Amino acid sequence: MRDVKAPVLAWGAYLIVLGGSVAATKLVSGLMGHLFSLLCAAIMASLILTFFMGLRVANNLLRVFALAGVMWLAIMLTLTMVDYVMRDIGECPNAQADDVARNAQGCPLDSAGNVSTSDTGA
Repeated sequence: MRDVKAPVLAWGAYLIVLGGSVAATKLVSGLMGHLFSLLCAAIMASLILTFFMGLRVANNLLRVFALAGVMWLAIMLTLTMVDYVMRDIGECPNAQADDVARNAQGCPLDSAGNVSTSDTGA
């Protein structure tokens, strides 16, 4: 029979970190809550990679490729977050600011800033 002590301990540690993450969500708000939740997620991911996916006893080549996969995921998440943060909140959600210009009443404007008559039928 296989030794089950390490996976059971890893599972217990995973449950403890999961409980900490749930408690942080309920008790801590703002930036610290988000940072603690991200830290808990990183710890849980490392537990899964190390114990349940077998990287603890794997050869070095498999470890390098697993690390490359995690790094690729980090790059993709970073690029997504940079795109999300750099967007202007005041933009029209379905068009660029240069494409759609409207006055305070929502009427389309022409390039000179006058109300366009093409939409009014005149």
